[in-house]
Amino acid sequence: MNRPAQCLALWALLTLAAACGAGCDAFAYLLVKTVGPFVPEDEHKAEYGLSGRSVVVLADLKDPLVASEFPRLAMVLADEIGKFLAEQKACGPVVSQHSVEAARRTERDFERWSVAQVGTYFNTDLVLHLELFEFRTRDNPNSNVYRGYAEAAVRIVDPETNEQVWPVLAAARIVTAEALPDAVTDEPGRQEKILIEGFAEKIARHFCTYKLSEMPLRPKVK
Repeated sequence: MNRPAQCLALWALLTLAAACGAGCDAFAYLLVKTVGPFVPEDEHKAEYGLSGRSVVVLADLKDPLVASEFPRLAMVLADEIGKFLAEQKACGPVVSQHSVEAARRTERDFERWSVAQVGTYFNTDLVLHLELFEFRTRDNPNSNVYRGYAEAAVRIVDPETNEQVWPVLAAARIVTAEALPDAVTDEPGRQEKILIEGFAEKIARHFCTYKLSEMPLRPKVK
């Protein structure tokens, strides 16, 4: 070690020893002065950037009872996700859910198509696919208090390669949403709207880069 480096190392040791001798407060002060206080990052980075590519949002309901109780749920949820992505300019063109629903009605084998086939049909770069496992507006059917909960598996598929591109190390990303206490109501329609909008935004945020100070989370859904 050369002489300047030896001097620098010796100074560091002496400073550390002095701080320790002076007590914890001085040592903490030294750390703050050297490293600086921890400041949470304001910017949220997209987990997977859609980079201006065209997208079709495909929502499938896995529970027939949910499909029976909320017949328009898949369309409305997918539409809300697409709107949020478009508003944030997080991707390119988003296929209208009216077009998706039209294909469901007119294409005889639509329900048997793979996720990639849906993307190929609409000629999109990517498919944002949701499998909705649970959606309820109250804890039990006999309750008069409406408190929403939703759960879905989310993934992105490249139609050209027929490969899942997000998430990379799992079959899907499980996303949940729960209405906070101040959002609990005795109105089923209002609770459904709160839950759908909050859930859609929570899913879409995975693919957006934004500043929390400019786009805070919805206060009614966690």
